[in-house]
Amino acid sequence: MTKLSITLTALLFAAPLAFGSGSAGPMSGGGDTGGMTSAPRLTPQQRAAASYNAGINHKKRAQDYEDKAATATDDKDRKKQLDKAKDQYDDAIDDYKRAIGYDPTLYQAMNELGYAYRKVGNYQDSIKAYDQALQVRPNFPQAIEYRAEAYLGLSMFKEVQDSYLALVRTDQDEAAALMRAMEAWLQTHQENQTPEQKAFNDWIVERKAVAMNTQSLTTNNVKNWN
Repeated sequence: MTKLSITLTALLFAAPLAFGSGSAGPMSGGGDTGGMTSAPRLTPQQRAAASYNAGINHKKRAQDYEDKAATATDDKDRKKQLDKAKDQYDDAIDDYKRAIGYDPTLYQAMNELGYAYRKVGNYQDSIKAYDQALQVRPNFPQAIEYRAEAYLGLSMFKEVQDSYLALVRTDQDEAAALMRAMEAWLQTHQENQTPEQKAFNDWIVERKAVAMNTQSLTTNNVKNWN
């Protein structure tokens, strides 16, 4: 999302600004303004861009704290870093919601809102945000992958499977990202599996084998072509 953030930042500063009070020039009136003009007003799109970028900055800080938590040497420090990360994600949620309020078509903010909700464990609202993004931009692959990870958090296995198969057909990179997420899920759900979890486990192993065979065939075909 870095490229998008830069684009929206450019929009914020590059778009023409209107004079306040609907005037086309300096303020006029009975009082002496001393040659001062009214403060320029940002358009809703510019306000949306500013809020979106603020959310992205909070997301980056949250990820920095998560990295520190991953390398923490004791549980107390790890919890401290994760709490800081959660605070940043909460701030990001406020920024993204504000951006969407200014621009209801900003699907990127909806997608990032879903991500932030998912990172704080609010899977239901996360899915709603991704659904909203996909209503504005159908088949947006990143939203499909992110939403599938939220489905995974709720053990909605059929929805995860459908998402993966859709991504296999449309975006191999996002399909691979979802496969990594599913494999990570497997690592933490090896014991006391329900029948549904066991079936999902077997499905992941099967699909990974298919993906590896497909990649191998593609690599061989490229070599033969060269």
